[in-house]
Amino acid sequence: MKPQFDNQIMSSLLLWFDNKLLTKGEAYQNTTGQFYSVSDEYYGYETYASTYSQIISDASITGATIPTGLYAGNTLVNVGEGGSNGLYAIDYNNGRSYWSGVQSSNVTGSFSIKDFNVFLTNSTEDEILFQTQYTNRNEISTVVPTGLEAGTKTYPVVYLKNDGSYNEPFSFGGQDNTVMNVRAIVIADSQFEIDAIGSLFRDQEKTLVPIFEESDMPFNQFGYYRNDVQYNYTGVTDGKNESQQFFLEEVNVSRFNRVLENEVRKFNPNVYSTIIDFEINKVRFPRQ
Repeated sequence: MKPQFDNQIMSSLLLWFDNKLLTKGEAYQNTTGQFYSVSDEYYGYETYASTYSQIISDASITGATIPTGLYAGNTLVNVGEGGSNGLYAIDYNNGRSYWSGVQSSNVTGSFSIKDFNVFLTNSTEDEILFQTQYTNRNEISTVVPTGLEAGTKTYPVVYLKNDGSYNEPFSFGGQDNTVMNVRAIVIADSQFEIDAIGSLFRDQEKTLVPIFEESDMPFNQFGYYRNDVQYNYTGVTDGKNESQQFFLEEVNVSRFNRVLENEVRKFNPNVYSTIIDFEINKVRFPRQ
């Protein structure tokens, strides 16, 4: 099935949210690290995973180190190079790399990691906050030097979920205002981070967010650049007019009461959490 309006909005909001965190929040760190062999293959390619699940891929982030190649031993291998043992792709959103063959030398690289991973989800708040065990990413990178296996949940992290939508009449001729509610569930490792992320996005109320068309989407099935064209958020969005954007009507930041906060910490004792609710408005002709 081809993507529909709601799919476009959620993907666009994810890319916008991530870009705002990295630009206005400067929520990233430059680092170096090893990619370790992990148990699962992907489409027959050998998988080497970082200890971090998301690496910056957006070339519009000033100062960020974005890898298009990794080192096998002392040899830099760019994506598409290396022959039968070459580097096939870097999966930025999952912190992984895919190789055509087993590497006899250590796989390493320089890259920028996000302070907050950002994902779309269809899980409930109860599943995210009360039924999922999280590991602080810094503990993995220092205490257990190994690549993340698939399914490992780390924090700080933000989950964006569609919280429902409806159309209301706007003008004659079949024009409606589509109202969509999206919830961001934030899991952090300090009160400072909770306050900072809430403040940053509260102040985005009454602004426009560009809509990404399917052809604008930056990644292929391996998580690498689509058609080998480096992703640049502002390069994609700067030319979009008002009809190609949606409006953030309201942004509300809320905290759990002490009872619920204590319940969250029974399962994940070192986390801090908050919720950011977005009301999205888009005037459109849905039946055309």
